[in-house]
Parts: sequence; C-alpha cells; structure tokens
Amino acid sequence: MIGLVALVLFVASTVLSWAEEVPLKSCKQLPIVQVTASKRQFQFLLDTGATITLLNRNSFSSANSTEITMNSWNGSYSTSGREILMSDFGIGDHHLINLRLLAVDLTSLERSCGKRVDGVLGVDLIAQLGLTIDVKNHVATLAGSARTEETQFAELHHQQMACEQAFNRADDKAFGECLDPEVVFLAFGGDYHGRNSVMKYLKEKYFGQAPAVVLSLKPRTSHAIGDVIWEEYELRITLPKQIIKARGTALYHKIGERWLILNMNHSMRETASN
Repeated sequence: MIGLVALVLFVASTVLSWAEEVPLKSCKQLPIVQVTASKRQFQFLLDTGATITLLNRNSFSSANSTEITMNSWNGSYSTSGREILMSDFGIGDHHLINLRLLAVDLTSLERSCGKRVDGVLGVDLIAQLGLTIDVKNHVATLAGSARTEETQFAELHHQQMACEQAFNRADDKAFGECLDPEVVFLAFGGDYHGRNSVMKYLKEKYFGQAPAVVLSLKPRTSHAIGDVIWEEYELRITLPKQIIKARGTALYHKIGERWLILNMNHSMRETASN
C-alpha cells in the first residue's frame, strides 16, 4: 500500500502542470484547428462567437434531423440540422466522449474561407477542453484539466466492464490486454509481478472451473491525475462453493486508447458458503 501511495504522489508531481499546445491554421480572421473524430482528421473553425459546436453535414452523416437556431460571429439564423453522436472527439491528446452534436450546411462558410471546414468549435467545447487561443502565435493551449474527470471515469468504467466480462468467460487473452506488462498484483494468494505472472495465477486459481467463476468489481471512489486514475473498489468473487468479498485499491494508466491496470491491491473482508 505504501508503494502504491508513493507511486501516485510521483505521478502527481509529474503531470499536474501538464498542458499541450496544438498548431492553428487560419480562415481570414478566424483560426482553424485539427480535430480527430472516429479516427479521422477534420478541420474545425474556432469561433468564440458561436454558442454551440456544429458539424458540417457534408463531412458527417446521420439520419436524424431537427430545426435549430445558431448564434455566431455573423448573427443569428435558423437552419435545419442533423444530430450526430460522436463517440470520441479530440484535439491533440485531449478527448471528449459521447457527444451529441448538430450537423448543418456550412457551404457558405467554406466558400468564404476558400478551404474545407468540417465544423465550427463553439464556446461549449472550447470551455470543456480548457482551450486558450493565441492568434498571434498561431497556437492553442489545452490545459491539463481539460480532460474532465467525468470523461476519464466514464471511459475507464466502459473498459472495466469489458475486462470483467473477459474474466467471467475465462478469456485469458482478452483479460491479459487489460494489464500493463509491468503490473503489480497483490492478491489473496500472494504477490505477483508482471503480466505473465498475474495471468498464470488467475488461470490456475479461477479460470476453467464449472460452474464458471463470476467476478464483480464496484468502484467506490476514483481520483484522476492526468492520464492516471487511482481507484478504491469493492470486489465480489463467486466461486462454485464460496463467495469472497474484498476491498482494495487499483492504479490505472492510459496507454494509447486503453486504460491498463498498473497496480492492484486488495484484502479479503469476508467469505460465505455458496
């Protein structure tokens, strides 16, 4: 436990001041930033006069349509739009997930710019991303707090569910991908260091039983520090003849698009016959 706290404090000291700069292009008086959505690259106009972020319907597609009123630098007007669900929306290494945005016809804006415009980034997402625009130096700065804790926790929870399901179907390959190669696992049966050691322990103790072992992990509190999440959890393991309840802490860090378990430490609270 002391080692885990020391690791968290070390990570905190290295990431709290983290910020990121991204280059900007221009459309006359307004800057353009590169956006990643659904693993594709797009160009968005940065418009602090726009109250909401809009997509260009020629760049995105959806079946749903609705009428909206848009406020922007050139006034207010009504237009028809299509609602688009964006599972991942990012600038640089900063990402927002599960956004519902409207796609409208931005042809006139593209003609004015003389280049492709895939969307308009309004003040709603500019604020969420913690984005500061430096027009003079053609860069935008994204603060370390831009990736909101709620976004990180939701993303981690989604991946935790997939890992829990992999464990419950004894899919050692899929569950192994949830672990960092250098994972430290402090469990009931001992201390295990490294992915191979942890997976050997899990396969020998839990996988391949009939009926299958069922794991349930319930987060209690979570703390985000940059690309690291420290979480306290309650654990329930249902064995063929026994139910184990435990409480512990885990440390996750993000590598690419995945949150990997770096450290997991739990102690048994109680057992009961099944």
